[in-house]
Amino acid sequence: MSSPYRAHPITILGNLWRVVYLIIIPLLRGFFAALGNNLTGWLAGAWADVLILLLMVAIAVLRWWRLTYRWDEDTLYITSGVLFQRETLIPWRKIVTISVMHPFYLQPFRAARVRVDTMGGSRSNADLTILLSPGNADALLQWGKGPKAQGTLAKGTGIYTPRNSSILALSILNSNSLASIVFIATFISQSGELLGAEFSRLLIDTFEETTRSLAFGIPPAAAALAYLLLVGWAVGFIRTFLRYKNMQVSRQGDSLHIVGGTVTTREYLVKYGEINFIDIRQSLTTRVMGLYSLYISAVGYGKQKEDITCLVPTEGEFRFQKHRAQLFPNLSPAACTLPASRKGILRFLAQPLCLCFGVPIATGVITWRMEGWTSFALFVGGMAMVPCVVFLLARIFDYRTGGLARQGDVFTLRYSRGFYLHTVVVQRDKMVQIELRQGFLQRFGGTCDVLIRTRGEGRMVHRCRAIDRKKAEKLLA
Repeated sequence: MSSPYRAHPITILGNLWRVVYLIIIPLLRGFFAALGNNLTGWLAGAWADVLILLLMVAIAVLRWWRLTYRWDEDTLYITSGVLFQRETLIPWRKIVTISVMHPFYLQPFRAARVRVDTMGGSRSNADLTILLSPGNADALLQWGKGPKAQGTLAKGTGIYTPRNSSILALSILNSNSLASIVFIATFISQSGELLGAEFSRLLIDTFEETTRSLAFGIPPAAAALAYLLLVGWAVGFIRTFLRYKNMQVSRQGDSLHIVGGTVTTREYLVKYGEINFIDIRQSLTTRVMGLYSLYISAVGYGKQKEDITCLVPTEGEFRFQKHRAQLFPNLSPAACTLPASRKGILRFLAQPLCLCFGVPIATGVITWRMEGWTSFALFVGGMAMVPCVVFLLARIFDYRTGGLARQGDVFTLRYSRGFYLHTVVVQRDKMVQIELRQGFLQRFGGTCDVLIRTRGEGRMVHRCRAIDRKKAEKLLA
Protein backbone atom coordinates (compact mmCIF):
# COMPACT_ATOMS: atom_id res chain seq x y z
CA MET A 1 0.00 0.00 0.00
CA SER A 2 1.22 3.51 -0.85
CA SER A 3 1.89 6.02 1.90
CA PRO A 4 -0.88 8.62 2.49
CA TYR A 5 -0.81 11.66 0.23
CA ARG A 6 -2.47 15.02 0.83
CA ALA A 7 -4.36 17.23 -1.56
CA HIS A 8 -2.68 20.31 -2.98
CA PRO A 9 -2.50 23.22 -0.48
CA ILE A 10 -4.55 25.36 -2.87
CA THR A 11 -7.48 23.28 -1.58
CA ILE A 12 -7.43 25.55 1.47
CA LEU A 13 -8.88 28.39 -0.62
CA GLY A 14 -11.77 26.17 -1.70
CA ASN A 15 -12.34 25.17 1.91
CA LEU A 16 -12.48 28.86 2.89
CA TRP A 17 -15.31 29.34 0.40
CA ARG A 18 -17.28 26.57 2.13
CA VAL A 19 -17.22 28.43 5.46
CA VAL A 20 -17.61 31.93 4.00
CA TYR A 21 -21.08 32.07 5.61
CA LEU A 22 -19.33 32.74 8.96
CA ILE A 23 -18.26 36.16 7.73
CA ILE A 24 -21.87 37.29 8.00
CA ILE A 25 -21.31 37.78 11.77
CA PRO A 26 -18.66 40.55 11.47
CA LEU A 27 -20.57 42.03 8.54
CA LEU A 28 -23.78 42.31 10.58
CA ARG A 29 -21.88 43.72 13.54
CA GLY A 30 -20.27 46.38 11.36
CA PHE A 31 -23.64 47.18 9.72
CA PHE A 32 -25.43 47.80 13.02
CA ALA A 33 -22.44 49.77 14.33
CA ALA A 34 -22.62 52.03 11.27
CA LEU A 35 -26.37 52.54 11.74
CA GLY A 36 -25.80 53.67 15.31
CA ASN A 37 -22.66 55.66 14.43
CA ASN A 38 -20.93 53.66 17.15
CA LEU A 39 -17.33 53.46 15.91
CA THR A 40 -15.96 53.07 19.44
CA GLY A 41 -18.18 50.08 20.19
CA TRP A 42 -17.22 48.43 16.89
CA LEU A 43 -13.50 48.86 17.59
CA ALA A 44 -13.95 47.47 21.10
CA GLY A 45 -15.41 44.26 19.68
CA ALA A 46 -13.03 43.96 16.73
CA TRP A 47 -11.30 41.09 18.51
CA ALA A 48 -14.41 38.96 17.85
CA ASP A 49 -14.18 39.66 14.12
CA VAL A 50 -10.51 38.71 14.08
CA LEU A 51 -11.34 35.55 16.01
CA ILE A 52 -13.99 34.54 13.48
CA LEU A 53 -11.60 35.11 10.56
CA LEU A 54 -8.95 33.02 12.31
CA LEU A 55 -11.57 30.33 12.93
CA MET A 56 -12.44 30.28 9.21
CA VAL A 57 -8.78 29.88 8.26
CA ALA A 58 -8.28 27.19 10.91
CA ILE A 59 -11.27 25.18 9.66
CA ALA A 60 -10.05 25.45 6.06
CA VAL A 61 -6.53 24.33 6.96
CA LEU A 62 -7.77 21.52 9.18
CA ARG A 63 -10.09 20.18 6.45
CA TRP A 64 -7.15 20.14 4.03
CA TRP A 65 -4.88 18.43 6.58
CA ARG A 66 -7.43 15.71 7.28
CA LEU A 67 -8.01 14.98 3.57
CA THR A 68 -5.64 12.19 2.55
CA TYR A 69 -5.66 9.41 -0.02
CA ARG A 70 -3.70 6.21 -0.57
CA TRP A 71 -4.06 3.04 -2.60
CA ASP A 72 -3.08 -0.56 -2.93
CA GLU A 73 -3.46 -3.05 -5.77
CA ASP A 74 -7.21 -3.40 -5.29
CA THR A 75 -8.59 -0.22 -3.71
CA LEU A 76 -8.31 3.56 -3.61
CA TYR A 77 -8.82 4.95 -0.09
CA ILE A 78 -9.90 8.54 0.66
CA THR A 79 -10.00 9.79 4.27
CA SER A 80 -11.66 13.09 5.20
CA GLY A 81 -13.55 14.82 7.98
CA VAL A 82 -12.71 17.07 10.94
CA LEU A 83 -15.05 16.16 13.79
CA PHE A 84 -16.19 12.89 12.24
CA GLN A 85 -13.67 10.96 10.14
CA ARG A 86 -14.97 9.38 6.98
CA GLU A 87 -13.17 6.85 4.80
CA THR A 88 -14.30 6.14 1.23
CA LEU A 89 -13.15 2.98 -0.54
CA ILE A 90 -13.27 2.78 -4.35
CA PRO A 91 -12.20 -0.56 -5.89
CA TRP A 92 -9.95 -0.06 -8.92
CA ARG A 93 -12.01 -2.53 -10.94
CA LYS A 94 -15.09 -0.32 -10.48
CA ILE A 95 -13.40 2.87 -11.70
CA VAL A 96 -14.47 3.67 -15.26
CA THR A 97 -12.82 7.05 -15.92
CA ILE A 98 -9.96 9.00 -14.39
CA SER A 99 -9.69 12.60 -15.62
CA VAL A 100 -6.76 14.94 -14.99
CA MET A 101 -7.12 18.60 -15.98
CA HIS A 102 -4.52 21.37 -15.76
CA PRO A 103 -6.57 24.61 -16.00
CA PHE A 104 -4.55 27.70 -16.84
CA TYR A 105 -5.58 29.40 -13.59
CA LEU A 106 -4.17 26.50 -11.53
CA GLN A 107 -0.91 26.17 -13.45
CA PRO A 108 0.87 29.02 -11.54
CA PHE A 109 0.17 27.05 -8.35
CA ARG A 110 1.32 23.75 -9.95
CA ALA A 111 -2.02 22.11 -9.23
CA ALA A 112 -4.22 19.74 -11.24
CA ARG A 113 -7.88 18.76 -10.87
CA VAL A 114 -8.47 15.01 -10.73
CA ARG A 115 -11.88 13.33 -11.19
CA VAL A 116 -12.58 9.66 -10.49
CA ASP A 117 -15.89 8.23 -11.77
CA THR A 118 -17.69 4.94 -11.24
CA MET A 119 -21.16 3.69 -12.14
CA GLY A 120 -22.23 4.58 -8.59
CA GLY A 121 -21.68 8.33 -9.03
CA SER A 122 -24.23 10.96 -9.98
CA ARG A 123 -24.68 12.40 -13.45
CA SER A 124 -23.38 15.86 -12.52
CA ASN A 125 -20.72 15.09 -9.90
CA ALA A 126 -17.80 12.67 -9.88
CA ASP A 127 -17.28 10.10 -7.11
CA LEU A 128 -14.06 11.91 -6.22
CA THR A 129 -12.84 15.38 -7.20
CA ILE A 130 -9.53 16.47 -5.70
CA LEU A 131 -6.74 18.97 -6.39
CA LEU A 132 -3.28 17.36 -6.53
CA SER A 133 0.21 18.30 -7.58
CA PRO A 134 0.98 17.31 -11.21
CA GLY A 135 3.36 14.57 -9.99
CA ASN A 136 0.81 12.98 -7.68
CA ALA A 137 -1.93 13.28 -10.33
CA ASP A 138 0.29 11.52 -12.87
CA ALA A 139 1.16 8.78 -10.35
CA LEU A 140 -2.54 8.14 -9.72
CA LEU A 141 -3.25 8.05 -13.44
CA GLN A 142 -0.37 5.66 -14.14
CA TRP A 143 -1.52 3.33 -11.39
CA GLY A 144 -5.01 3.35 -12.89
CA LYS A 145 -3.57 1.89 -16.11
CA GLY A 146 -2.40 -1.19 -14.24
CA PRO A 147 1.19 -2.30 -13.75
CA LYS A 148 1.24 -4.40 -16.92
CA ALA A 149 -0.25 -1.71 -19.15
CA GLN A 150 1.87 1.29 -18.19
CA GLY A 151 3.45 2.67 -21.33
CA THR A 152 2.37 -0.27 -23.53
CA LEU A 153 -0.08 -0.17 -26.41
CA ALA A 154 -2.78 -2.79 -26.84
CA LYS A 155 -2.02 -5.36 -29.52
CA GLY A 156 -3.02 -4.24 -33.00
CA THR A 157 -3.48 -0.56 -32.08
CA GLY A 158 -1.44 2.57 -32.53
CA ILE A 159 -1.50 6.18 -31.49
CA TYR A 160 -4.05 8.30 -33.31
CA THR A 161 -3.03 11.95 -33.67
CA PRO A 162 -5.58 14.00 -35.60
CA ARG A 163 -4.27 16.42 -38.18
CA ASN A 164 -4.64 20.14 -37.61
CA SER A 165 -7.00 20.26 -40.61
CA SER A 166 -9.32 17.74 -38.90
CA ILE A 167 -9.37 19.77 -35.69
CA LEU A 168 -9.90 22.95 -37.69
CA ALA A 169 -12.87 21.40 -39.51
CA LEU A 170 -14.36 20.20 -36.22
CA SER A 171 -13.99 23.71 -34.77
CA ILE A 172 -15.60 25.36 -37.79
CA LEU A 173 -18.54 22.98 -38.11
CA ASN A 174 -19.36 22.24 -34.48
CA SER A 175 -18.91 25.59 -32.73
CA ASN A 176 -21.94 26.37 -30.57
CA SER A 177 -22.90 30.04 -30.84
CA LEU A 178 -25.47 29.97 -28.01
CA ALA A 179 -23.10 28.28 -25.55
CA SER A 180 -20.41 30.80 -26.44
CA ILE A 181 -22.82 33.70 -25.92
CA VAL A 182 -23.47 32.40 -22.41
CA PHE A 183 -19.69 32.21 -21.93
CA ILE A 184 -19.29 35.83 -23.13
CA ALA A 185 -22.09 37.04 -20.85
CA THR A 186 -20.47 35.30 -17.89
CA PHE A 187 -17.11 36.83 -18.77
CA ILE A 188 -18.58 40.36 -18.93
CA SER A 189 -20.43 39.85 -15.64
CA GLN A 190 -17.35 38.52 -13.84
CA SER A 191 -15.14 41.24 -15.31
CA GLY A 192 -17.57 43.79 -13.90
CA GLU A 193 -17.23 42.29 -10.45
CA LEU A 194 -13.42 42.17 -10.64
CA LEU A 195 -12.61 45.37 -12.56
CA GLY A 196 -15.66 47.46 -11.75
CA ALA A 197 -19.04 48.08 -13.37
CA GLU A 198 -17.54 50.75 -15.64
CA PHE A 199 -15.37 48.16 -17.42
CA SER A 200 -18.28 45.85 -18.25
CA ARG A 201 -20.37 48.90 -19.27
CA LEU A 202 -17.54 49.96 -21.60
CA LEU A 203 -17.54 46.53 -23.28
CA ILE A 204 -21.31 46.66 -23.84
CA ASP A 205 -21.25 50.26 -25.14
CA THR A 206 -18.40 49.42 -27.53
CA PHE A 207 -20.38 46.49 -28.92
CA GLU A 208 -23.48 48.67 -29.40
CA GLU A 209 -21.52 51.39 -31.24
CA THR A 210 -19.82 48.78 -33.45
CA THR A 211 -23.10 47.14 -34.46
CA ARG A 212 -24.64 50.54 -35.29
CA SER A 213 -21.72 51.49 -37.53
CA LEU A 214 -21.76 48.09 -39.27
CA ALA A 215 -25.53 47.72 -39.66
CA PHE A 216 -25.41 48.47 -43.44
CA GLY A 217 -29.11 49.24 -43.65
CA ILE A 218 -30.19 46.36 -41.42
CA PRO A 219 -32.26 47.36 -38.34
CA PRO A 220 -29.82 47.96 -35.44
CA ALA A 221 -31.50 45.35 -33.22
CA ALA A 222 -31.30 42.74 -36.00
CA ALA A 223 -27.68 43.67 -36.73
CA ALA A 224 -26.84 43.34 -33.03
CA LEU A 225 -28.42 39.86 -32.97
CA ALA A 226 -26.54 38.77 -36.10
CA TYR A 227 -23.18 40.06 -34.88
CA LEU A 228 -23.78 38.55 -31.44
CA LEU A 229 -24.28 35.12 -33.04
CA LEU A 230 -21.19 35.67 -35.22
CA VAL A 231 -19.05 36.66 -32.23
CA GLY A 232 -20.43 33.68 -30.30
CA TRP A 233 -19.48 31.35 -33.16
CA ALA A 234 -15.97 32.85 -33.32
CA VAL A 235 -15.45 32.40 -29.58
CA GLY A 236 -16.74 28.82 -29.82
CA PHE A 237 -14.40 28.13 -32.73
CA ILE A 238 -11.35 29.34 -30.79
CA ARG A 239 -12.29 27.43 -27.63
CA THR A 240 -12.88 24.19 -29.57
CA PHE A 241 -9.62 24.46 -31.49
CA LEU A 242 -7.58 25.13 -28.33
CA ARG A 243 -9.31 22.25 -26.55
CA TYR A 244 -8.48 19.65 -29.22
CA LYS A 245 -5.06 20.94 -30.24
CA ASN A 246 -2.21 18.44 -29.50
CA MET A 247 -4.76 15.63 -29.10
CA GLN A 248 -3.70 11.96 -29.04
CA VAL A 249 -5.75 8.79 -28.55
CA SER A 250 -4.37 5.30 -27.86
CA ARG A 251 -5.30 2.02 -26.22
CA GLN A 252 -2.96 1.13 -23.38
CA GLY A 253 -3.69 -2.30 -21.95
CA ASP A 254 -7.39 -2.41 -21.08
CA SER A 255 -7.77 1.36 -21.11
CA LEU A 256 -8.34 4.11 -23.62
CA HIS A 257 -5.89 6.99 -23.11
CA ILE A 258 -6.81 10.48 -24.38
CA VAL A 259 -4.72 13.66 -24.05
CA GLY A 260 -5.16 17.12 -25.57
CA GLY A 261 -5.41 20.84 -25.05
CA THR A 262 -3.11 23.86 -25.08
CA VAL A 263 -4.13 26.56 -22.61
CA THR A 264 -5.82 23.92 -20.45
CA THR A 265 -4.35 20.44 -20.89
CA ARG A 266 -6.58 17.43 -20.35
CA GLU A 267 -5.85 13.73 -19.87
CA TYR A 268 -8.34 10.87 -19.58
CA LEU A 269 -8.10 7.19 -18.81
CA VAL A 270 -11.26 5.25 -19.73
CA LYS A 271 -11.69 1.55 -19.03
CA TYR A 272 -12.15 0.02 -22.46
CA GLY A 273 -14.65 -2.66 -21.45
CA GLU A 274 -16.89 -0.05 -19.79
CA ILE A 275 -17.46 1.99 -22.95
CA ASN A 276 -21.22 1.89 -23.52
CA PHE A 277 -21.26 2.59 -27.26
CA ILE A 278 -19.58 4.52 -30.05
CA ASP A 279 -21.45 7.27 -31.86
CA ILE A 280 -20.48 8.11 -35.44
CA ARG A 281 -21.89 11.59 -35.93
CA GLN A 282 -22.50 13.70 -39.02
CA SER A 283 -24.09 17.05 -39.68
CA LEU A 284 -25.67 17.75 -43.07
CA THR A 285 -22.50 19.55 -44.17
CA THR A 286 -20.16 16.72 -43.18
CA ARG A 287 -22.59 14.19 -44.68
CA VAL A 288 -22.39 15.89 -48.07
CA MET A 289 -18.60 16.26 -47.77
CA GLY A 290 -18.14 12.59 -46.73
CA LEU A 291 -16.66 13.45 -43.32
CA TYR A 292 -17.19 11.56 -40.05
CA SER A 293 -16.65 12.22 -36.34
CA LEU A 294 -16.56 9.61 -33.58
CA TYR A 295 -17.77 10.03 -30.00
CA ILE A 296 -18.05 7.54 -27.15
CA SER A 297 -20.30 7.12 -24.14
CA ALA A 298 -18.62 6.14 -20.87
CA VAL A 299 -19.31 6.99 -17.25
CA GLY A 300 -17.45 10.17 -16.31
CA TYR A 301 -16.19 10.90 -19.83
CA GLY A 302 -17.45 14.15 -21.31
CA LYS A 303 -19.25 14.99 -18.07
CA GLN A 304 -18.08 18.62 -18.03
CA LYS A 305 -18.72 21.08 -20.86
CA GLU A 306 -15.00 21.73 -21.27
CA ASP A 307 -14.09 18.03 -21.64
CA ILE A 308 -12.76 16.49 -24.84
CA THR A 309 -15.74 14.54 -26.16
CA CYS A 310 -14.85 13.76 -29.79
CA LEU A 311 -12.24 10.99 -30.26
CA VAL A 312 -11.90 11.10 -34.05
CA PRO A 313 -12.63 14.64 -35.28
CA THR A 314 -13.85 15.15 -38.84
CA GLU A 315 -11.96 12.64 -40.99
CA GLY A 316 -12.62 11.36 -44.49
CA GLU A 317 -14.09 7.88 -44.83
CA PHE A 318 -10.82 6.00 -45.47
CA ARG A 319 -8.88 7.52 -42.57
CA PHE A 320 -11.92 7.40 -40.33
CA GLN A 321 -12.57 3.69 -40.86
CA LYS A 322 -8.87 2.94 -40.41
CA HIS A 323 -8.65 4.65 -37.02
CA ARG A 324 -12.07 3.45 -35.92
CA ALA A 325 -10.99 -0.15 -36.60
CA GLN A 326 -7.74 0.40 -34.66
CA LEU A 327 -9.45 1.81 -31.60
CA PHE A 328 -12.69 -0.21 -31.65
CA PRO A 329 -12.23 -3.39 -33.69
CA ASN A 330 -15.18 -5.09 -31.96
CA LEU A 331 -17.62 -2.24 -32.70
CA SER A 332 -17.91 -2.20 -36.46
CA PRO A 333 -21.04 -0.57 -37.96
CA ALA A 334 -23.11 -2.93 -40.11
CA ALA A 335 -25.10 -2.12 -43.23
CA CYS A 336 -28.73 -1.32 -42.48
CA THR A 337 -30.86 -4.47 -42.79
CA LEU A 338 -34.08 -3.06 -41.30
CA PRO A 339 -34.65 0.41 -42.80
CA ALA A 340 -37.45 2.80 -41.99
CA SER A 341 -40.79 1.80 -43.51
CA ARG A 342 -42.01 3.87 -46.44
CA LYS A 343 -45.41 3.99 -44.74
CA GLY A 344 -44.01 6.02 -41.86
CA ILE A 345 -42.83 9.13 -43.67
CA LEU A 346 -45.03 11.37 -41.50
CA ARG A 347 -43.10 10.25 -38.41
CA PHE A 348 -40.11 12.03 -39.89
CA LEU A 349 -41.61 15.08 -41.59
CA ALA A 350 -44.57 16.16 -39.42
CA GLN A 351 -42.57 18.04 -36.77
CA PRO A 352 -40.15 19.94 -39.08
CA LEU A 353 -42.98 20.82 -41.50
CA CYS A 354 -44.97 22.32 -38.62
CA LEU A 355 -41.97 24.50 -37.76
CA CYS A 356 -41.38 25.47 -41.40
CA PHE A 357 -44.98 26.64 -41.74
CA GLY A 358 -45.29 27.97 -38.19
CA VAL A 359 -42.40 30.46 -38.36
CA PRO A 360 -43.74 32.35 -41.44
CA ILE A 361 -47.21 32.44 -39.92
CA ALA A 362 -45.86 33.81 -36.63
CA THR A 363 -43.78 36.38 -38.55
CA GLY A 364 -46.83 37.46 -40.53
CA VAL A 365 -48.91 37.88 -37.37
CA ILE A 366 -46.21 40.02 -35.74
CA THR A 367 -45.81 42.28 -38.79
CA TRP A 368 -49.60 42.65 -38.99
CA ARG A 369 -50.17 43.45 -35.33
CA MET A 370 -46.95 45.42 -34.64
CA GLU A 371 -46.13 47.64 -37.61
CA GLY A 372 -43.08 49.24 -35.99
CA TRP A 373 -41.42 45.83 -35.68
CA THR A 374 -41.83 44.81 -39.34
CA SER A 375 -38.16 44.98 -40.37
CA PHE A 376 -36.92 43.28 -37.23
CA ALA A 377 -39.60 40.56 -37.39
CA LEU A 378 -38.82 39.80 -41.04
CA PHE A 379 -35.10 39.55 -40.30
CA VAL A 380 -35.58 37.30 -37.26
CA GLY A 381 -38.18 35.21 -39.09
CA GLY A 382 -35.77 34.71 -41.99
CA MET A 383 -32.98 33.75 -39.60
CA ALA A 384 -35.29 31.32 -37.77
CA MET A 385 -36.18 29.59 -41.04
CA VAL A 386 -32.58 28.45 -41.48
CA PRO A 387 -32.55 25.94 -38.57
CA CYS A 388 -36.08 24.85 -39.49
CA VAL A 389 -35.00 23.95 -43.03
CA VAL A 390 -31.84 22.24 -41.74
CA PHE A 391 -34.01 20.24 -39.31
CA LEU A 392 -36.30 19.20 -42.21
CA LEU A 393 -33.34 18.10 -44.35
CA ALA A 394 -31.89 16.09 -41.42
CA ARG A 395 -35.21 14.25 -41.07
CA ILE A 396 -35.29 13.55 -44.82
CA PHE A 397 -31.80 12.03 -44.61
CA ASP A 398 -32.95 10.05 -41.56
CA TYR A 399 -35.95 8.75 -43.51
CA ARG A 400 -33.72 7.58 -46.35
CA THR A 401 -30.84 6.12 -44.29
CA GLY A 402 -32.19 5.36 -40.78
CA GLY A 403 -32.88 1.91 -39.40
CA LEU A 404 -31.41 -1.07 -37.53
CA ALA A 405 -28.85 -3.81 -38.13
CA ARG A 406 -27.47 -6.68 -36.08
CA GLN A 407 -24.31 -8.78 -36.20
CA GLY A 408 -24.40 -11.32 -33.39
CA ASP A 409 -24.65 -9.32 -30.17
CA VAL A 410 -23.58 -6.03 -31.77
CA PHE A 411 -26.36 -3.67 -32.90
CA THR A 412 -26.11 -0.72 -35.27
CA LEU A 413 -28.71 2.04 -34.81
CA ARG A 414 -29.08 4.78 -37.42
CA TYR A 415 -31.25 7.79 -36.55
CA SER A 416 -31.28 11.57 -36.31
CA ARG A 417 -31.45 13.79 -33.26
CA GLY A 418 -31.86 17.51 -33.82
CA PHE A 419 -29.58 18.56 -36.67
CA TYR A 420 -27.25 15.53 -36.54
CA LEU A 421 -27.27 12.04 -38.03
CA HIS A 422 -26.08 9.31 -35.66
CA THR A 423 -24.76 5.81 -36.26
CA VAL A 424 -24.56 4.14 -32.85
CA VAL A 425 -22.82 0.78 -32.43
CA VAL A 426 -23.63 -0.93 -29.15
CA GLN A 427 -23.24 -4.39 -27.67
CA ARG A 428 -26.28 -6.22 -26.35
CA ASP A 429 -25.06 -6.28 -22.74
CA LYS A 430 -24.94 -2.45 -22.73
CA MET A 431 -28.64 -2.21 -23.65
CA VAL A 432 -30.84 -1.97 -20.57
CA GLN A 433 -34.30 -1.57 -22.14
CA ILE A 434 -35.95 -2.04 -25.52
CA GLU A 435 -39.36 -0.49 -26.19
CA LEU A 436 -41.52 -0.79 -29.30
CA ARG A 437 -43.83 2.23 -29.27
CA GLN A 438 -46.81 2.60 -31.61
CA GLY A 439 -48.83 5.74 -32.20
CA PHE A 440 -52.49 5.61 -33.20
CA LEU A 441 -51.82 5.91 -36.93
CA GLN A 442 -48.85 3.54 -36.77
CA ARG A 443 -51.13 0.69 -35.76
CA PHE A 444 -52.79 0.76 -39.18
CA GLY A 445 -49.47 0.69 -41.02
CA GLY A 446 -47.86 -1.98 -38.82
CA THR A 447 -44.92 0.26 -37.92
CA CYS A 448 -43.47 1.37 -34.61
CA ASP A 449 -40.71 3.47 -33.10
CA VAL A 450 -37.88 1.44 -31.57
CA LEU A 451 -36.56 3.05 -28.38
CA ILE A 452 -33.36 1.53 -26.99
CA ARG A 453 -32.01 2.76 -23.67
CA THR A 454 -28.33 2.12 -23.02
CA ARG A 455 -26.33 1.96 -19.83
CA GLY A 456 -24.72 5.15 -18.59
CA GLU A 457 -25.16 8.23 -16.46
CA GLY A 458 -28.63 9.66 -16.81
CA ARG A 459 -31.11 8.69 -19.48
CA MET A 460 -29.69 7.82 -22.90
CA VAL A 461 -32.42 6.94 -25.42
CA HIS A 462 -31.89 6.02 -29.07
CA ARG A 463 -35.01 6.30 -31.25
CA CYS A 464 -35.30 4.67 -34.66
CA ARG A 465 -38.55 5.83 -36.26
CA ALA A 466 -41.13 4.01 -38.39
CA ILE A 467 -39.70 0.48 -38.24
CA ASP A 468 -41.80 -2.51 -39.34
CA ARG A 469 -43.02 -3.95 -36.04
CA LYS A 470 -42.88 -7.66 -36.90
CA LYS A 471 -39.40 -7.39 -38.39
CA ALA A 472 -38.22 -5.38 -35.37
CA GLU A 473 -39.50 -8.04 -32.97
CA LYS A 474 -37.64 -10.70 -34.92
CA LEU A 475 -34.40 -8.69 -35.10
CA LEU A 476 -34.42 -7.73 -31.43
CA ALA A 477 -35.53 -11.10 -30.08
